[in-house]
Amino acid sequence: VNQIYGAPTNFSPALLVIATALFAFQIYGDFSGYTDMARGAAQVMGFKLTRNFKQPYHAQSIADFWKRWHMSLSNWFRDYVYVPLGGNKVAIRRFYMNILIVFLLSGLWHGASWTFIIWGAIHGVYIVVSHVTANIRHVFAQTTGILNAPSFHKLLKIITTFLLVTFAWIFFRADTFTDALYIAAH
Repeated sequence: VNQIYGAPTNFSPALLVIATALFAFQIYGDFSGYTDMARGAAQVMGFKLTRNFKQPYHAQSIADFWKRWHMSLSNWFRDYVYVPLGGNKVAIRRFYMNILIVFLLSGLWHGASWTFIIWGAIHGVYIVVSHVTANIRHVFAQTTGILNAPSFHKLLKIITTFLLVTFAWIFFRADTFTDALYIAAH
């Protein structure tokens, strides 16, 4: 991943895809591993820390992903940014704006770089689009008969969510915005 993301123009589109997919697992292993080590060390000292990752790549939507990924940070943004902005107890446009603000700030929290801000914006847009298209997607699933195959429908949602999250990871991992655009385009 480091070699390919370090010089993306030197690699084929297939290797860019492979490196991006591998990064999804690398970042999960790093973050989840660090959390598990901290939880274990705390437990040795008699403290019980909350679980921070709950099989995020089994999520069936982007909102579900954020309920499973880095839950302590997600809960902090919910409690200290989203809820004070009014959460979902506001007009629909304001609700969508609240989502976008939270994810833009989450991107900025990860680093003062356009790549992180865009990564956050992508997730915010994913969630807003998910809300806007919920009825259309339900009608489509019903019309095509996908709802009659619940295991297939669940698998399709998991794969779609993983692909969307993995695409967004490009912007999180890329060294520059130019590199991120190159990787995304190729």
